[in-house]
Amino acid sequence: MVPLQQHYCRLARSAALILACLLALPAGAAVCANPGRDGAVAPPAAPNSYFTGPDTQTLAAGTRSFMLSRQRGEVALQAGDLALMLQVQGADIRTDNAPDYGRITGSRLAQEWVRIDRVDGNQVHIQGAGKQGGLIHTYTNAPASGKSGRQRWQLVRVPQLESLTLDRDGQALPWDGFTGGVLALDVRRGLDLNGHTLSVAGAGFRGAPAVSLQGALGRPGDWRYTTPSAQDREVGYGHHASKGEGLAGTPTMLTAGGKGYPHGDMGRGAPANAGGGGNGLDLSHRKLGHGGGGGNGQAGEPGQPDEGGGQGGHASPQALVMGGGGGAAARRSGQGGEGGPGGGVMVIRAARLEGPGNLDLRGSAGHPAGTAGGGGGAGGTLWLDLPDTAEVPVTVQATGADGALGGGRGGAGQTLMRSETPHAGFRSLPVAGVEAGYRCRPAGHWVTGLVFEDNGGGNPHLAFNGRADAGEARLSGWQWVLADPSGDWRQAVSTGEGGGFQFRLSEAESRGQALSLSVTVPGNWSLPRRPALGEQPGQVSAGRVKWALQAVADRHSGPLALGVIATPGWQATPVPSLKPGSTAILGFEYRATVTGTVRFDTSSSRVRGLLMDRRCGGDSERWQRGESQGWSVTAGERICVRVPVRVGGDTETVTVTATTTPAGNAGEFAFPVQRASIKMRPAP
Repeated sequence: MVPLQQHYCRLARSAALILACLLALPAGAAVCANPGRDGAVAPPAAPNSYFTGPDTQTLAAGTRSFMLSRQRGEVALQAGDLALMLQVQGADIRTDNAPDYGRITGSRLAQEWVRIDRVDGNQVHIQGAGKQGGLIHTYTNAPASGKSGRQRWQLVRVPQLESLTLDRDGQALPWDGFTGGVLALDVRRGLDLNGHTLSVAGAGFRGAPAVSLQGALGRPGDWRYTTPSAQDREVGYGHHASKGEGLAGTPTMLTAGGKGYPHGDMGRGAPANAGGGGNGLDLSHRKLGHGGGGGNGQAGEPGQPDEGGGQGGHASPQALVMGGGGGAAARRSGQGGEGGPGGGVMVIRAARLEGPGNLDLRGSAGHPAGTAGGGGGAGGTLWLDLPDTAEVPVTVQATGADGALGGGRGGAGQTLMRSETPHAGFRSLPVAGVEAGYRCRPAGHWVTGLVFEDNGGGNPHLAFNGRADAGEARLSGWQWVLADPSGDWRQAVSTGEGGGFQFRLSEAESRGQALSLSVTVPGNWSLPRRPALGEQPGQVSAGRVKWALQAVADRHSGPLALGVIATPGWQATPVPSLKPGSTAILGFEYRATVTGTVRFDTSSSRVRGLLMDRRCGGDSERWQRGESQGWSVTAGERICVRVPVRVGGDTETVTVTATTTPAGNAGEFAFPVQRASIKMRPAP
């Protein structure tokens, strides 16, 4: 087996060549690092290294280079490394001494993937997906002030593995207030847990420290209270118990000096996702409240009693965040009563995830002391980037931990996925930046695509551009076929709820053979332009679109963006037989599928006019002839047209046409004129 240090040295010699190739990618191409560069060698039990910058440093969006001041972990940064950038702390909260204390009012939380291009001493140079190849978001390190708690970002080095079969458990280094708490892996092929556990349990935000106090001038209903100084703590002067650590900052007693939360760290209010401290319920600090549980995907539970127990941490924003630490129990003497730490963040990007095995993101329990106990830590956050059709055949544990005695239980963590159509129990969270190794360099051949309604979602400037924009519906249930020309081999898949589809061929199936990809466009849909797969536009015949490709290993065909347009709805409402000489009101209904204009026409001599009801509510505008002006419509809008007709003595058919003209860059695309008819039969 190649020693780990020697393995990295060999890889470093080829980094310059690899980076030169990557930097030569055309504009708009995915940003990649070096998929599989760390081979199949099992990384250390704690596989990540962690870095952060000076305590007063802001990295603006677009930043390409910055200073690092702290490192934890076995492996230093080098050119070609993949890294995850995280704003760990940075939430604004309400700080009034009132029931809404700790509610999140704003958040600077962000996360993205970057590639390390060069390391010069303590200066690191990165390639990202932001402006001019820099950071997408802004990241800030700042100490606590009178207005906000401390802010902290970290950069996490992520191993780029070819494949990995665990032969032991793995875990993250716990969060220490500056770095840690994250376990992240990027695997080009498969990750097999092999019966082992990857864990960030208890590695997240720290629980509140217990402080023995004799009492001061606090009130049982306080939501926040002044932090006792070091001198006051020596003589036990102060009131209430400490809050936990979370997104809005760190209590003073968990830092080496400095400030904690605005207006103090003590009291039952829960700052963001951290649990609140139990209150001292009398001036002698003998009646004691228990700590509240930390929060994350769910809020933590409050500690007992109702009138003075620490509040549970608030639910976190949907992001890569650590579970909140539990609040401490109020103490008069002795040790104990600390809150439990929350679970950390686990990030896995792999072409395949295999079990059995466990992903452990649980919070840790609060601690008891005498008759009072600390709150439990919240569960952490799991984020998976797997192929859309991949299963998750492992056990995920992301529960919050129990509080001690009457302490509140921590809230459950978050389970997130990159996919637009995540599995049950997972929510979708895209994280931008450098792509996953299995996407940049897939093993075998990979074919992907998306079907969407290219109507601009109400914005005509975005319609017909061949790009899936916000507001445009993704279309499920469209069947795609991948086959060889002889017809001896065939696979079929349908688009999911997010409109995506994919075929994955193994290396054995990717022999350079010719294949065709095809889809049949239903009759009520139109294809305004032929999208290309690679550089080849699709060939259209009898409503079927086909692309030729070659199944080559380690190649991705796509993503193919198939933008389609639905035919506008245009239908008539049947009417019963009518009395000759009377006037009938015939009804027609139009449903717009694009933003643009629509014109209604009729050539029937018996039509007395067109009544247009834009809201289908009974209020109409009338024209004295059988042709309307062009009316502006928005995609999704419904319009009713009523046609007054004098009934003759013979059966007669009245036809009204609808001509739709799309706005935006429709090019040569045009809808055919639509016709709807009503047959009027005179009553006998």
